[in-house]
Amino acid sequence: MPTMPAVDTDRANRQARATALAAIGPAPGAGGPAISYESAGRVVILGPEDRIRRLAAALPADIPACGIVTQALPERITPEIEAAAGLAPELTLLQTPTPTIEGHLGHFRLSVESGDDTVDIAQLAFARAFCDIVVDLNDQPLIQRELLPPGYLHADAGFESAGLSDAVHALVGTFDKPRYVQLEATRCAHSANGKIGCTRCLDACPADAIRSIDGVIELDSHLCHGAGGCASVCPTGAIRYDHPEPAMLQARLEQMLAHYFAAGGSAPRLLLFDAEAGARWFDAHGEDLAGHWLPLQLEEIGAAGLETWLQALARGAIEVVLLAPVLTDAIRADLARELAVAESILQAIGGDRRVALVEDPDQLAARPAPTIRAISPLASHASSRDKRALISAATAHLYRNSGLPVGDLAVPLPAGAAFGTVDIDAAGCTLCNACVSACPVKALGAGRERPLLSFIEDRCVQCGLCVQSCPERVLSLTSRYQLDPDLRQRPQTLKEEPPFECIRCGKPFATRSMIRTMQARLAGHHMFAGEAARRLEMCADCRVIDIAMSEQDAGLVGLGEAVAPPRPPGSRH
Repeated sequence: MPTMPAVDTDRANRQARATALAAIGPAPGAGGPAISYESAGRVVILGPEDRIRRLAAALPADIPACGIVTQALPERITPEIEAAAGLAPELTLLQTPTPTIEGHLGHFRLSVESGDDTVDIAQLAFARAFCDIVVDLNDQPLIQRELLPPGYLHADAGFESAGLSDAVHALVGTFDKPRYVQLEATRCAHSANGKIGCTRCLDACPADAIRSIDGVIELDSHLCHGAGGCASVCPTGAIRYDHPEPAMLQARLEQMLAHYFAAGGSAPRLLLFDAEAGARWFDAHGEDLAGHWLPLQLEEIGAAGLETWLQALARGAIEVVLLAPVLTDAIRADLARELAVAESILQAIGGDRRVALVEDPDQLAARPAPTIRAISPLASHASSRDKRALISAATAHLYRNSGLPVGDLAVPLPAGAAFGTVDIDAAGCTLCNACVSACPVKALGAGRERPLLSFIEDRCVQCGLCVQSCPERVLSLTSRYQLDPDLRQRPQTLKEEPPFECIRCGKPFATRSMIRTMQARLAGHHMFAGEAARRLEMCADCRVIDIAMSEQDAGLVGLGEAVAPPRPPGSRH
């Protein structure tokens, strides 16, 4: 069969791309309730005195300002510093310890400790509960975060007074932004029974908008910048990026690929980019890309994770490229960890499909297209919005079309991955089920008719709560991905043993291993010494009765008269 010339192929792909993009329409705008800020412009300026006065003198007269000296002047006093001493003579300037700063635009609380008291700066300077804006002119910002709170501005020594004054003035008024992220606490794997498990969202957030309060994850949407790393790394989908809602993103991906193929396109390469730097580059250069590049705009590049990447590959894309001209260090690290997981899975499946991060857009055109064996794309609509279900469906399709032999194909993953198995030293397990009660995703289960511990690998998010909850310390975790979906989703028995029956009433009440553990731990206890050791082989009810019937131990439970056998008349007490 003659091969279609490259020019004709590109022309067909461009036409198919145009059809696909017309079918899905423009990127959706913000949805759901907005987050509001109200700022009256009360500004606190931090830093050395000369910089504070320079900015205060440039501020409009209707912006109330207070200065707090938090950095000493240099040893060498320049003419510029001397000149600044006469600026803003009416400015309230405080000499205090470095303040504690909490909050966001319109709602900053600054406080300092003075002896046994806490001094509230807003009350002191403005007779108000909160400050609205904080301008930090220290060499290093007092808040050390990659993404500073809205309303918190930092400028170094070379700041331009008029420009910074304009930036402050622009923060006066009422402002709205999308609620980027939603939290579904019931799906969270952060804590159980006082133990801390998954902390991936806490580690990922560059704005410190996510915190653990008494073992519960709480999200401050006013601090959130919508970077999206939290949603990308969350293993359960408890945190989801909602701009757009995940089901809408999945639907757009499905429709775009389906229409592209239906219109005669071939070997598509999905290009994901953000709505700012990535979108600007694509608007300027997108038409220069070959026709097989399919662009899909996200609010933030970190908003889409493994479920989106793998679904795209299962639905026919030969490559997924994340175009990210601007990245925070935290999001870059988050993406690198997730990309390492994707790479391990895809290499094991074979076929050269891949996911890549490209920070320099000029590298796109030079990227060689993967040479892969074509497979029938996954055509069915996603039946679930569940993140792990989407991942599982995608990997199952790729595996079943890989030509790999059916069998136990476990792929080692980097440490900390959200997929894996639970290993057990079965001899030391007492089947107490502490791990079962701690598991937030029901990966571990207990038997109904017989004492057993079961495990479903597909559900495990490697949070470690089972390991921490095990009193016998016989559990451990192994990061891996089981390619065979049947094995991954099938319950496996980690330990099983027959129930132990009470030697007095015959009721099943424990396991043999639990009885052995109790006997070892209570050896030498006076209530279970000698013949009384058999009490450990009794259920709780029979144990109390046996103790109460003992003249020696009855007083310990106060039941001697109630359960002791009646004595003959005239017998000695």
